[in-house]
Amino acid sequence: MLNKRLSIGNILNSYLKNPVVLDVETTTSNDGNPFDLKNKLVLIQLKNKEKSIYFTKEDFHLCLSHLEKASLLVGQNIKFDLHWMRRELGYIPKVPIWELQNAEFLFSNQQWKYPDLDTMCKNYGVGEKIHTIEEKYWSKGIDTDEIPVLELAEYGIHDVELTWKVFQEQIKRFQNDINNKFPLFRLLCNDLLVLQEMEWNGIIYDEINSLVKSKDIEYSILILEDKINELVESDVLNYNSGDDISILLYGGTKVKKIRFPIGFYKTGVKTGQPRYKIIKETIEFPRRVTPLKGSELSKEGFYATNILTLLSLKTTGKTKKIIDLLLERSALEKINGTYLKGFPKTREKYNWPVNKLHSSLNQCVASTGRLSSTKPNQQNLADLAKSFCITRY
Repeated sequence: MLNKRLSIGNILNSYLKNPVVLDVETTTSNDGNPFDLKNKLVLIQLKNKEKSIYFTKEDFHLCLSHLEKASLLVGQNIKFDLHWMRRELGYIPKVPIWELQNAEFLFSNQQWKYPDLDTMCKNYGVGEKIHTIEEKYWSKGIDTDEIPVLELAEYGIHDVELTWKVFQEQIKRFQNDINNKFPLFRLLCNDLLVLQEMEWNGIIYDEINSLVKSKDIEYSILILEDKINELVESDVLNYNSGDDISILLYGGTKVKKIRFPIGFYKTGVKTGQPRYKIIKETIEFPRRVTPLKGSELSKEGFYATNILTLLSLKTTGKTKKIIDLLLERSALEKINGTYLKGFPKTREKYNWPVNKLHSSLNQCVASTGRLSSTKPNQQNLADLAKSFCITRY
């Protein structure tokens, strides 16, 4: 144990020669996503043992000399800051990383997801973030590049100083009661640099052929729906609706609205346009299968229709055919909505370059400690989706 503590002490001593806190302020499209082509870097803030300093666009490059002298880079969600430093300045760190979130995630026995700086500061009693920028500007739709520089700099400098204080508190914990978790913390921080590289590179995704295949899938879905309609002798159900599937399987009433033409508008802005009367038709569906015990929904008379429930139902004959078709349709809908159409929609939403996906790879989410992927989830892709991922290696 003594040797272990000496080893931790030696590592910490090397880190503490000249640690530098890094933080940036950016415009706010998609929460400042660094791959959003609409976003801009507005301010860079650094803090070392001696001082806190900020850099505006005109002198961003001057921060590099400070970073080159650092023995350690410290940050809160530092992967975000590193993406921006690479995008603006081509900066890739050559020193170890200290991620506050990783430390707090370990301290909480991996129960505190996405630890935030404000709560950390309150927990350690070292102050709190300034909220006036959000209240005065961001909440009113005023973006970061429109905020007076001195006000934004005050906000940013305060953040790096808080980060520094939390960093000092975390050092104390690793030196004393949490020293056994320090090797894992180092591993997580080393892994962070690999994940940052993976996020930066992203996935090349063939959107055009993905959307072409999506049309084929939609046609296959229509064929399946025709088969279900034939079996149930009705075409009024929406198979994307859990309520309608519940009516189909467990019985109930479906109200069909029919627009019946009754003439034309003779006056007003709709002059000449057809007028309709809404006629409601009720269609009764028999119970085809007994609901599973405990599958009742809060909406009276309706029951669960998720995939696990459908697989658990005991059916034969026509009802089994209907459920098999519903399951096949659901699988196609998932592939189509999540991947074939979903990935291009996600890329467009985040304003990423065409055919490029930049998922987030998260260390501070799963209590088991495993990696997670979001926006979009690139883990366990369907084989069909993988076929549109283009390798560069």
